[in-house]
Order: sequence, then C-alpha cells, then structure tokens
Amino acid sequence: MKKTQLFLLLLGMSLSIKAQMVSIDSLMKHVDLFSSDNLKGRLAGTHGYEVAADYCVAYFEQLGLKKLKHASIDDYNQSFKVESNEISECSVSVINPDGKKYSLKLGKDFVCRGFTGSGSGLVDLAFCGYGQNKEDYNDYRGVDIAGKAVILFKSNPPFSAPDSGWGEFSIRRQVAVAKEKGAVAVIFVSRPNLANPQKPIGSTSHGEGVHHADMPQFQIDIPWVDSLLSGTRYPLERLDRLTENLKMPFSLSAKSKIEYKVSAHYSPAADTRNLLAYVEGSDPVLKDEFVIVSAHLDHVGSQGNLVFPGANDNASGSSAVLELARLISTAEKKPARSILFVLFSAEEKGLDGSTFMAQNLPLKKEKIVAMYNMDCIAFGDSIQIGNGLSNPNLWNKMKEIDKKNANLMTDRTWGGGGADLTPFHQIGIPGLYVATTYSYTHLHLPTDTRQSLNTKTYKEVVNLLYQTLIKD
Repeated sequence: MKKTQLFLLLLGMSLSIKAQMVSIDSLMKHVDLFSSDNLKGRLAGTHGYEVAADYCVAYFEQLGLKKLKHASIDDYNQSFKVESNEISECSVSVINPDGKKYSLKLGKDFVCRGFTGSGSGLVDLAFCGYGQNKEDYNDYRGVDIAGKAVILFKSNPPFSAPDSGWGEFSIRRQVAVAKEKGAVAVIFVSRPNLANPQKPIGSTSHGEGVHHADMPQFQIDIPWVDSLLSGTRYPLERLDRLTENLKMPFSLSAKSKIEYKVSAHYSPAADTRNLLAYVEGSDPVLKDEFVIVSAHLDHVGSQGNLVFPGANDNASGSSAVLELARLISTAEKKPARSILFVLFSAEEKGLDGSTFMAQNLPLKKEKIVAMYNMDCIAFGDSIQIGNGLSNPNLWNKMKEIDKKNANLMTDRTWGGGGADLTPFHQIGIPGLYVATTYSYTHLHLPTDTRQSLNTKTYKEVVNLLYQTLIKD
C-alpha cells in the first residue's frame, strides 16, 4: 500500500471517532503504525522517522491545528541536524578454544551499538576491564591488544566516585582509547555482579567524542562473553569481583576468537525535525498563554533485519499527543489557554530535539505556564508522575484529578525534570514527566511491541492528561 493511502486509511479510522472520550482504538492505530517494521525503528535522521513525522503532520492538518510563527519553524516543522547511523548488516560468531563455532542471534545474544563503525574480521580477544588508560589505573598495562577485539565492562568502576575525575561513562571515549591501543573492535558487556545486569539493548546514546567509522562495536550477553573467556580459568563474574575488591585492573588475553561483519552508514548531520501545532484557547486573555503537551517520536532504529519497534518507547507517548490533539481540537468548549502539541526528534541520542527547542523557543518563555511530557506510558499497572518535587502545585492538581478518576497515580515523584522535560526545566519552565511504573521492562529490546502494552493503564494515563488539560 502506498504511503499516502496508508495515511488516509489510518487518519480516517482515528478521526471518525467523535465522542469526547479517550479512544484506545484510536491510540492503538497510531501505535501500530509507529511500531511497524516498515518504519524500521524511527531512528532520527532516517526515512522511517520521516514517514512517522509526515503522518503526524497530516494528522495535525486534518484536525485543523494552527501553526506557530517563528524563525525556527516552517509549517509544522522545526528542523535541525543530527548524527545518524544506519546499520544494514550485523553478524557475530564465537570460536571457542576447541574450534567450535557458534553464530550469535542478533537481538538476543548480541546487538551492535547504535554508532558502531563498519568492518569485518576473524580476530583474537583480550579482556581489559573498564577500558581505562589513566596514570594510576591502566586496564591496558601489560596486555597486547593490537589487532584484537577488546572486551570491556559497560560502565565505570564501582569505586569511581562521580567527583573523582573519572567523568561520566562514555562509549565513544572507551572506543577511542581502545583504538589508540590498537584494537580493531570493541565488545561491551554488563557487569554480572549487578543486581539486574543489562541485556544487550539497542542504543544511540554514546556520549561525547569522535565517531570511529572503522571500529565495530557490540554489546554481547554475559553467558556468551563467559564462553569467550573459556580456557582462562577466569569467568566474567570472578573478573568483576577481583577488580572491585582489589580496586585494580585485572586484564588478560583470551583463548577464543570472534568473527564479525558490520556494515553501517554514518551521517554527521542528517536532517530531522520536531513537530509543533496548537489549539487556540477560548479565553480572550488567557489564550496568549500556552500549555505544552509533548513526547518524543523517535526510537533506536534497526540493525539488519532486526527492528526495535519501540511501542512503549515512545510510540505510546507520541500516539497520546495525537489523541489529545483530537480530543482538544474537536471539543465544543476549548481550554482557556492554548495547548501546544509537540513531538520531539532525537531523544534517544541525548535529548537533542528537546534541547534544540528549548534553545530556540518559538514562544516567550513567560507565556508557557506548564509542560506535560509523556514517555513510556503504556506498560505497567499504575501511573508515575515525575518532577513533582520541583512543581508540587502541578503534581498535587494532577493527583486530585486522578483520585476522582482511575486512582492509579503513585505517591513517588522526584525533582529536576526527566527525559525531554529536562531542558525546559533547566530554563525555568514548570512541568511534569508522565510515565508508568515498571515502564522499562522492555526498554530498547525487540520485545517492546504492541502486544506487551497494558491498554487499560494506557487509556487511563491519556485520560488523566485530558482531564488535566480541560480543567486548566
């Protein structure tokens, strides 16, 4: 089916619902499109994201939403540049010391890091702890890694305090050091002694630094890394424990090999866009003030034939923005203040879209009275509203509304923003971060599908936002 035909079909299904109540059918039609294989994980700067963005713009147009006038905005679009890396091929095999070869399953046993470089080879291995190269702590001292793939823990050491000069953990920094030491590929692995070691996940959060287009980068699951270390008498758990207890490097050469092939196309400045549209308020004075309702539209893309669907993260929040736009725009009585609906790009890379908008506000800051940002709102059995410590009045108002409706909102909250709310919190815009409890169970995994969503909770979250907006 052609893209235009698909848009018209889905728009017709969603817009045919006229009643002023949240429609789970309407929400899930949007989720199904956004999380479909055709959109290839909606990576910012790629065709899949653009298809999703075009669909949202068409929806805004069908609803008759207004466009902001600002130097950074063209039509409904606020365009900017973003790094992007499309991975067309990714394979890994393990060759143990006994010569047996095992092909790893992409998405289960391993993934490529989102900003992996390209390359292929059959190479030896070395384990080098945390990949640090400091004068008083050097994981590479005494270990030859020239021409090898190096295995690193995907974190800083547990004994490195935030203010001790280690800095935040950075994939790119660790890769740069490994390359400088002669490595040809990097394998990241979670620490096995953590309470909940991370599984291999899709991620485009790599930290600051230079992109190395010739350095393949993987995250491999703990059991397979243990297999790579077979014959050394040092399983990963023991290496983790020794390094932590002794507070010193414990690096070694492995006896296994790894065979890999990665093809990735990197763009340092791909085109992407935030989307903005608004419904004008009904009060002749208050309509000049705005409430922002937002979510990020992007996700972490695909690798070869593996798609990260991102149904909860964040097709759920993006679809809620569209549903709330439908409800507000078709209501007989509009809220007193204007409602600005925003879909951000490049949240997954590091809040790039929301940061760009906060730095290029299309409205006067003093005219923005509140912001509600939704992220991962369709998994779990209760509602969690963040940033309440920073904005207790907004939080208490939402809590009172929830008590009269689903009564699903927990008492836990925090301050300091959260996800795409953070850049706006930092410039003094009051807001709340809307999520659900246990919302990260399938985070950045291939299992983040529409089948995993709790539609009952999802509908209640969107209804809570709707009740909050119409009572504003």
